[in-house]
Amino acid sequence: MNKKTLKLTMGAMATAIFGVLLLLNRQTGNLLQDVFMFLYPVPLVAYAAMYGWKSGIPVLAAMSLLSFLFGGFTTIFYAVTQALTGLVFGGCLHAKVDRTKTLFVVMILSAAVSVLNTLVLGFVTGIDMNQEAVEMQTMMQTIADQSGMVMPENMLSVGFLKQMIIISMALLGIFQGFIVYEVSLLLLRRLRFPVQKPKSVFLYVPPKWSGYGALLAFFLCSGRLVEPLEQQLLQDAAITVGIFGYMYLICFGFIGIVLVWKLRFPRAGIVGVLLGLLGICAFPMLEMLAGFFYIASSYHPEWVKKQMENHPEL
Repeated sequence: MNKKTLKLTMGAMATAIFGVLLLLNRQTGNLLQDVFMFLYPVPLVAYAAMYGWKSGIPVLAAMSLLSFLFGGFTTIFYAVTQALTGLVFGGCLHAKVDRTKTLFVVMILSAAVSVLNTLVLGFVTGIDMNQEAVEMQTMMQTIADQSGMVMPENMLSVGFLKQMIIISMALLGIFQGFIVYEVSLLLLRRLRFPVQKPKSVFLYVPPKWSGYGALLAFFLCSGRLVEPLEQQLLQDAAITVGIFGYMYLICFGFIGIVLVWKLRFPRAGIVGVLLGLLGICAFPMLEMLAGFFYIASSYHPEWVKKQMENHPEL
């Protein structure tokens, strides 16, 4: 079989597998749609990893057509956007982009897709985000009254709660992108596809400026919660950037705690993970500062250099 015929055959197989997933989702009445969300990108990841993202565009078009034929209204949005994520992911694998950069690209794209799906489907299906924010406001006010807590007035505003809904969708998309990345690589390796092995997250060295920027964004956000800006757009931007900066530092604080525990007590197993989770729940500010130290200090780069010298296969 020549290369052109093999390329067409692989494209047809990827499209057929995607169609089977759509049919299974339809036959189960969308009951397992949340599970299929992690599987929709895989066929196009495999094809684009072999032939590149440009060759995957016609396959994406065929998959989009199948989603219109066999999927419901919401399934069309989810399936097509997840297939697009698979195209970008597979294109990065084909171009041999750094594995950590590929992971961040997939996570950022998944976050954008999650927010877009929420906004578009909410507009089309008539879901009123304002009403959801009002219900959340009522619930939070009731909890505050019962517990005797005094919450800042601006944190109970409808605009602030709408912003929190969108941010939560973005964070959910980031988590979903991580799962898609890991599941896709796992399945492709099981199927003997020539894909890169995942790179340890401990070997990623974030730029120092990102730690200072995230900490500054957090302090800016904290100040704006106490003294809101007059311009609502700037206020929303400051809070959004501050929350993502906070989550960024918390994430690397968790990684740093697990790493230090792993170095000090190699046989401790899951204890480091449990300590990191405990820090997020009980001492989030300390874990945030640990994340800043992890990024901004020279401790982590020196450890990475040592590991690369001792284990060049990493």
